[in-house]
Amino acid sequence: MTIRRTDGSTPVSLRPTTDTATPAKAKNVLRVKDGFESVSRTGAAAGAQPTAAATAQSSTGATAAQPGRLALDSKEAQQAIQASLKHLTPPMTASSLLAANKSGPTLAPRSVERDALGMTHVRLDRMHEGVKVFGEQLISHLGADGKVSSITGEQNPIPAGLGSQKPKLAPQQAIDIAKKELGGKADKQPSSERVIYQDQQGKYHSAYQVEVTQIAGQEKPKKQNYIIDANTGKVLESFNKIGGWSKSAAAPVLVNGTASPNVAIPDKGQVQSKINIPDGVTVDQLKLDLNVKHTWSGDLKVTLTSPSGKSAVVQDRKGGSKDDIAGSFDLSEAFKGESAKGEWTLTVEDKAARDTGTLNNWSLNITAKETTPPPTDPQNPPAGTADDVSMYSGHVDLKTKKEADGTYSLEDSTRGKGVVTYDANNKSTASGQTKISDDNDKWGEATDPARAKAGIDAHYGAAMTYDFLKDVLGRDSIDGAGEKLVNYVHVKNNYVNAYWDGEKMSYGDGDGKQSGPLTTLDIAGHEIAHGLTERTAGLVYSGESGGLNESFSDIIGTGVEWYAAQKNPEAKWNWTVGEAAWTPNNGNSEDGLRYMNDPTSDGYSVDNYKNYPKQTEVHGSSGISNNAFYLLVEGGKNRTSGLEVKGGIGMEDGLKIFGRALTTYMTPKTTFAQAREATIKSATDLYGADSTQVQKVKDAWTAVGVN
Repeated sequence: MTIRRTDGSTPVSLRPTTDTATPAKAKNVLRVKDGFESVSRTGAAAGAQPTAAATAQSSTGATAAQPGRLALDSKEAQQAIQASLKHLTPPMTASSLLAANKSGPTLAPRSVERDALGMTHVRLDRMHEGVKVFGEQLISHLGADGKVSSITGEQNPIPAGLGSQKPKLAPQQAIDIAKKELGGKADKQPSSERVIYQDQQGKYHSAYQVEVTQIAGQEKPKKQNYIIDANTGKVLESFNKIGGWSKSAAAPVLVNGTASPNVAIPDKGQVQSKINIPDGVTVDQLKLDLNVKHTWSGDLKVTLTSPSGKSAVVQDRKGGSKDDIAGSFDLSEAFKGESAKGEWTLTVEDKAARDTGTLNNWSLNITAKETTPPPTDPQNPPAGTADDVSMYSGHVDLKTKKEADGTYSLEDSTRGKGVVTYDANNKSTASGQTKISDDNDKWGEATDPARAKAGIDAHYGAAMTYDFLKDVLGRDSIDGAGEKLVNYVHVKNNYVNAYWDGEKMSYGDGDGKQSGPLTTLDIAGHEIAHGLTERTAGLVYSGESGGLNESFSDIIGTGVEWYAAQKNPEAKWNWTVGEAAWTPNNGNSEDGLRYMNDPTSDGYSVDNYKNYPKQTEVHGSSGISNNAFYLLVEGGKNRTSGLEVKGGIGMEDGLKIFGRALTTYMTPKTTFAQAREATIKSATDLYGADSTQVQKVKDAWTAVGVN
């Protein structure tokens, strides 16, 4: 994918139309059912403020239509589709028109969306000889005047015959190959679709895309997709559409500090050196690494003092005539339970005459202690807050439904087409409609069933995700048309996972050791954002697009956490992913799955594109764009490159830019470099080409090695 202005560009060879007018329906283009009927819209979704170029009126002076997704069969959508095709179609001769009609349609409209800036975006799947080209799309961007202003995407030439020639393998043979590759029993009959596929070397193949679902009874549920060469049976690529929520690599929470004073120790005198630890963690283990050069170490007394004033003697005139003090000293017992934050002081005293030396360097290596946040008292909510009590976000306000028997259930009809949360009854696959109920609509009271707790947080997380999408990104749910958000809690037993399966959310309760219930705000936002990606850019869950898929879920999950914290003083946000549910340090920002401010600190992720070849797994490579987003918002340095972004633009502007890039300028096979282009284009739309926001977007991507 590339983003480019179309002024003066070479026309792209597409299936033409012979109609020179703007008809109500596009001709000679494959139509696909998108599941949306024409609907009237009332009220604009809040979002980015229009730039000076965007107006509240159309070119005819009429009031502009409201933003949102348009039904493909609507007049507005058909006009936008036809305008896009006319713009992309080169002049045709009679012979070229005949050839085009024989080869079949080259574009199939997938969706049409209008945004708050008055622009309309037509997303088109590429076709070749009537067969879908895997992962390749064009997006046509129309201004408020209805004219095409730019195009996202390119089309490489595809050899003739790949679509029209009959494959050697039948669809069932491809399915059998996929089932053998997966192993085990599929939950349902696998699906197979004929596609044209481009491999990593740029060669196109006639292929099948086969999806095999394996969810029931699986620790890691799968919607495994296989791209299988339709003539040779070779598996060209495979990926799992369900990412899930698991720790890729265990890493202890470590805090380090180093000082290299290289200062002389005077005869019968003393020197001091300090290390400042900025992290507010509690010490569980502490080791002091010390390097002192001295001709008679038995003269020396060495003391370490914590920020609170507590001291431990490392050495008190031991060693006699032995030279130097070098090595590691375990001071865990002396400082266990101390706060690490603040200045630590090392004092070296020479207690006898004649010998001298130098304090070369020293360092502290601190392992954080397990902590548990204080419980909230459900009987005494803070003044002025809601009266429903969650596990992770304090007091919240849930929208519910009053049932015929006078009880209340977790069904919210105030947001789009609804938000609903069910109990999965610990089944291996979430299904059914077992309601979670409360007698008085005051959720989370001490006398309420413990089983309702996970439902409260899941319901709140989905509600905040819906509100975030509407208020920050200007979008009506994940599909842009109010799609219902369905949640299931209590999936399986002791299940450390949460995932979006293409239709609904499934949350495990955790195992009480590795994690608690995985229903925190950032986890809910992360997983539901996979649904947003699926409904828009469709980023393929492998390679660079897979890393971006995971990253944008991290970004939106953190955005949901930030958004909720603006409205709820008990909801906290930070740059750590999943920390509130993750143990041993439950709720500690130093203990999570990933760290957007410093991706490499988990011992698994990379933070710079130059290291991408070393880490192509999607959760690990997500650190590249995660850190770009952090630097855009906060400013700072990328650890690997050392390049600095001086000052950030703030969370709201950053989220608007990245959110718009995802939904408007990214396609299934977007790379990191193309994501840079997409966010620059998004920032330009929102804030202008010469804006600070555009420059900071460029600086952030450059810092993480994406140019």
